[in-house]
Amino acid sequence: MTRIKGQLTTADYLPIEVFRKLLDDLERDHEYLWETYCWLSFCTAFRASDVRTLQWRDVLRRQELVRIEKKTGKNRLVKFSNEVQARTQHLYELLECPDADKLIFANPRTGQPYTIVHINRLLKLFRIRYRIPVKAFSTHTFRKTFGRYVYEMSGRTAEGLILLNQIFKHANLETTRRYIGLAQEDIDKVFMSIRF
Repeated sequence: MTRIKGQLTTADYLPIEVFRKLLDDLERDHEYLWETYCWLSFCTAFRASDVRTLQWRDVLRRQELVRIEKKTGKNRLVKFSNEVQARTQHLYELLECPDADKLIFANPRTGQPYTIVHINRLLKLFRIRYRIPVKAFSTHTFRKTFGRYVYEMSGRTAEGLILLNQIFKHANLETTRRYIGLAQEDIDKVFMSIRF
């Protein structure tokens, strides 16, 4: 599905336990590269256009990553916790320590980053293989999963929404609410609360 400029994407977020299970399933099946893709997409909250152009040197043994976002042209600083650093190192070793100056997600035939279309096709296969309980599963799912994770970890507070709004650089809080699925969730609750 191609997104129209200015419209929100239709990707669903994954509940965090489903995301963890996906990572475990990918590792069990030796899909280390795609486990790495899902992991880095979540940890950085980057869009696919920025994740697929990462090099190992950008993320290995680093406490932070500064990157100019392709879509917005704005600088983003991402801090890496000890756990993020350790898991990233673990994935690097599972992939047999490739050249740190190479793209992580390079197509071996072309040397260019895998296309977003290719990654989305692969994710659709993983959705079926691992019985992931969402309808719209795509590269954007991991950014939204990050958003829901942060919102839940902040106690579902207004402060959590404000923080996400700053991280995602959305124009307003309503955009952030819709982005992480709160607007529809609130509407659903109204209808589900009807009792006579």
